[in-house]
Parts: sequence; structure tokens; C-alpha cells
Amino acid sequence: MPDPLFRIFCVFSFCLGAVIASFLNVVVWRVPRGESIVLPPSHCPKCNARIKWWQNIPILSYIALRGRCARCRERISPRYVLVELLGATLFLAAFWRYGIYAPVMWVWISLMIVGSFIDFDWQLLPDFVTIGGMALGVAASAVFTFCGIEPSPVAPLPMSLTGLALGFGLLWLVRFLGTKAFKREAMGMGDVLLMGAIGALFGPLAVIVTLIISSVAGSVIGLAMIALSKTRLGKFAAIPFGPYICLGCLAWMFYGDALVAAYLHLLGF
Repeated sequence: MPDPLFRIFCVFSFCLGAVIASFLNVVVWRVPRGESIVLPPSHCPKCNARIKWWQNIPILSYIALRGRCARCRERISPRYVLVELLGATLFLAAFWRYGIYAPVMWVWISLMIVGSFIDFDWQLLPDFVTIGGMALGVAASAVFTFCGIEPSPVAPLPMSLTGLALGFGLLWLVRFLGTKAFKREAMGMGDVLLMGAIGALFGPLAVIVTLIISSVAGSVIGLAMIALSKTRLGKFAAIPFGPYICLGCLAWMFYGDALVAAYLHLLGF
């Protein structure tokens, strides 16, 4: 049974994740529209009424308001609370899995959440997510390596640079060959940079595992979309690859060792 201090940090991680994710909702909405993430303060997108602080408590306020604006009573998209729950859950899981190294993972998780939902809505991955993730990986790796902090969830500096090159180079090659084969852009450059960021953070093996999982997930969901037809799926008929890459990265972050061990077992090793 975890000791009381550990439980306190678990609660803190969950609450922090919910608060950060609430802010990330603002980033996802405003950044692609070229709006400030600071001003104006949070407001209802329907009636523009300013949201009071007690109406803006992550998760709890949505439940208390029954998913509606306090002034105009228009329904608030459930995605807001789902993102808050996602952030809270992933922050807690990162602390449970990585302990004192969790803050680095929290930054990366935040970037993945923002990137995934902007990619869903706009089919683009912002540079601060992709290039920022690459910078985060190399910087964290350099600090941990030169300070002699081992083991850590971040790849040592040589493996970080190798992973960055492999992730970027592998996806760039897929993009290049796909564009030649289909006579149109087969993959966005943001996806290439995103895989480079994963390599910079976690090393070359993470790139391979992430690519396999994201490709399988993309194929399964893509086939499901074809089966459901575009008319029923509406705007979700075309889902970009970025969210699948993030899904594959999460699988690596929390189950990487088990996945590699299971695969090697299947091969008889």
C-alpha cells in the first residue's frame, strides 16, 4: 500500500493534470485562430459571458453546471471535460510510472495533448509541439547525461541524437516515397518532426515501437471509417496521423518494456 506522502503526490498529480489540461483547452482553441492565450479571459463562445473562477474549476464545474453555460444555458462541448480528465489521468499515470522524473513527462504529455487535438481540428501540428518536443528531448537528455543521472526515462544523449535522426529520417522517407507513389502529399511535415521529437526523448527503439503501434491503430481506425462511410463520419472522415503517433508514444511510455518483451517472446527469444 502506498505511503501517505505518495498518495498526496498522486492527488497533486491528478489535480495538476486537470488544471493544465483546462489551460490546454484554451491553447487548442485559440492558437490555430491566431488569438492570444491570455486575453480575453475565459468566456462562453456562444454568449461571450466571462466565466467566473468558480465556474472554471476543472471537471467539477462542468458537472455542477451540467455541461451548460451559467448565463445562456447553451450546451458546453463535452470535449472540454474529456480533455481535462485525459490530462489528469495521464499526469497521474506519469507520476506513478516515473516518480521524480514525471515533470519532464508532464511537459511532453501536454505537448502531445495540444498537438493531437489541433491536428484533429486543423490537420496541422504546431512547431512549438514538434520542434519544441525535439528541443525538450535533447535538452533533458543532455542535462541527465552530463549530471550522471541514470537510469532515467529520457534516452542518454548519444541515443537521443540517434533517435532524433532515425525518427525524422524514417518518417521523411515514408513521406517522400508516399508522395512519389500517390502523386500528392502523403504525410505532413509535422508528423515527421513529431517522430523526431519522440526519438529525441526516448531513443531509436521508441521510434520503431511507436511507428508500428501508430500504423496499426491508423489502419484499424481507417478501415472502420471506410466501413462507416464518410456521410456518417462527417468531418472526422479524415483523421491525421499525428494523434496516432501520440497514441503509439503513450503505449511506449507506459508499456514499452512489456511490449518489447512480448514481441521477443513471440520470436522465441
